[in-house]
Amino acid sequence: MKKFLHCFFFLLPTLIWSQQVELFEQFNGRYDYTALGNTMNTGENPNGCNFVDSSSAEFQLQPGQTFVSAHLYWAGSGLGDFNVTLNGNLVAAQRTFSHNLLNNGGNFDFFAAYANITNLVNNIGEGTYTFSDLDLGLDNQPLDYCSGGLDFAGWAIIIIYEDPTLNLNQISLFDGLDSVSANNNNLQIILDNLSIASNDLAKIGFLAWEGDAAIAINETLQINGTTMSDPPLNPANNAFNGTNSFTGSNQMYNMDLDFYPVENVVAPGDTTITIDLTSGQDFVMINNVITIVNSELPDATIVIDNLGVLCANNTIDVEYTVSNFNSTAPLEINTPIAFYRDNILIGQSQTLTEIAIGASESNTITLNIPAGTPPVFTLRAVVDDDGTGMSTVDEIVEDNNEFDLPVDLNLQGLNLGPDLNPCVVDTVILDAALNDPDFTYQWSVYNNITMQFEAIPNETNATYEVTATGRYLLEAFKGICFVSDEIEVTFQPLPVPGTPDLLIACDTIPNDGFTEFDLTIRDAQIQNGQPNTTVTYFRTEATAQSGNFPITNPTTFENTEPDIQTIYARLEETTYGCFDIVELDLRVDMAPMITDPIDSYLVCDTDQDGVEVYDLRSKDAEILNTQVGLDLTYHTSEADATSGNAPIMNDTAYPSGGGVLIWVRAINSAGCVTVGSFSLVLGQVPFTDIPVA
Repeated sequence: MKKFLHCFFFLLPTLIWSQQVELFEQFNGRYDYTALGNTMNTGENPNGCNFVDSSSAEFQLQPGQTFVSAHLYWAGSGLGDFNVTLNGNLVAAQRTFSHNLLNNGGNFDFFAAYANITNLVNNIGEGTYTFSDLDLGLDNQPLDYCSGGLDFAGWAIIIIYEDPTLNLNQISLFDGLDSVSANNNNLQIILDNLSIASNDLAKIGFLAWEGDAAIAINETLQINGTTMSDPPLNPANNAFNGTNSFTGSNQMYNMDLDFYPVENVVAPGDTTITIDLTSGQDFVMINNVITIVNSELPDATIVIDNLGVLCANNTIDVEYTVSNFNSTAPLEINTPIAFYRDNILIGQSQTLTEIAIGASESNTITLNIPAGTPPVFTLRAVVDDDGTGMSTVDEIVEDNNEFDLPVDLNLQGLNLGPDLNPCVVDTVILDAALNDPDFTYQWSVYNNITMQFEAIPNETNATYEVTATGRYLLEAFKGICFVSDEIEVTFQPLPVPGTPDLLIACDTIPNDGFTEFDLTIRDAQIQNGQPNTTVTYFRTEATAQSGNFPITNPTTFENTEPDIQTIYARLEETTYGCFDIVELDLRVDMAPMITDPIDSYLVCDTDQDGVEVYDLRSKDAEILNTQVGLDLTYHTSEADATSGNAPIMNDTAYPSGGGVLIWVRAINSAGCVTVGSFSLVLGQVPFTDIPVA
């Protein structure tokens, strides 16, 4: 796992807010780790906020080693930049850390960020990794980070890899953001949840920021009371001095990427490691710690896979699986398992075989549910529990042995469901739904004459197709387990739609075969006096059957097929939803094709009195244009012509002074109407002055 130390140099009194370093993630197997990274500083502080835009490091595994996972940490001064770039790929922080230092009246902020980049590194592979686009934004900060040597930035990638030649190891990654300083000289971190089988090749890795090679004032790192050193790279009194144990570099300005062997400071059986940091001057932030220890322990977990039915004798089968996934040793045979109803022990079992690393074992236990048990409770399965809450097996993790399942006994019996009211055309299949091939079945139907259930011959499957109204009983047997349930099935009749008359609507010029229909005109005919029914219309029989995509504008429906179209009406009973379908035929009748435009009607004012008589009927032949079967009426307004109101009664001798429109209404035998208009024009007779001799 990884640990980052962030160090800052201060001579003034300080007050610090921090986050404890705690276990983040563990890996168990033939694993080890390596690390790469680089500083963004151009020299040791004080460095005047001189940063590079990008920095690089090399990643290379040895033959036989297989990449497992990659974890990127980056850190710096200020409030933080949580979106960066690695080899041209954008990386967003998945977890963030903040630290605040009150120094001489100023609140200085520092940050760190984490992202799991396993997929990215897996795609890129080995080679050069370049980190860039980290913007600390210190120019916009009201406090002066630069002149006081509080400016730093850098990055590191922790690589977990597998090597079949290694022992079974446990790698633990701890992180947070905690610190030591001149006025807070000591920091103790307890690394817990460890399982150390032997101290062979054990080591601890650190990443530290702001380590200054020139400052060595009581700057120590102790593990389990032993002061760590690795001279000349890391002397005992200057643990954080800008070095990289993986490359041997001493030019990691303001950054330490180091590890220490701890074979002589940890012991088999240890479950914790104590880290003590001291500093007489430097401010050091701990961001993460990574430990590698030999561990050969199982890790038992359990899940409840399925509950059977609650039998008449109050027993229920529980299917469960015990696993040994995140482990470094097999789980021994006969590991105890306890089952609790809430906190009351109701059953015990044990593993049947030794469960190998990464393997599982499934089994079934029959539990007796005591009389008086509340129907709703929590069923708890606990592996590595002898029934008294005591563990019998040492494990990697001791607090992941339980599995809780909420149980409602009302739902665990044989349940055919509520009584049914299907329609007579529906297929009704009753299903035991026990999902247990060991049950045998018998279906029965109630005889209203004998007032007893009678077995239905040859109906011994888990399902039964019902074809008649009645009360049905299912009995199921499995050894001494017996369950039963009844259900009433009442088939409901379909509504009977009336046959609607042909629905006709008139076209409009130019008679393209399309017009609007008010389909609801036929509702009453289709309902045929049947109460509690609704009518909906559909373009196809298939959609009418499914009820999908009804015609949403039945009062203004425009036909989609020219001239003649059949649509489908669905008559549905509102209580049970039973329905039937009837066809409704639509027909578009043509509108009269009168002359358009109609010539003006000119009459000369022979007596020059401003009024003449017009024979409107003289326009009939022109308007009809040889059509027959049309009736014409004349009107003084378009509205009257459209509605057929107030026809001109003296249409053969209509007096007018001209300058008006006359509206003509043409109606055919289908009742379809076309309206047109023409002008009445009064012509003036020329006047000639004849002189008198």
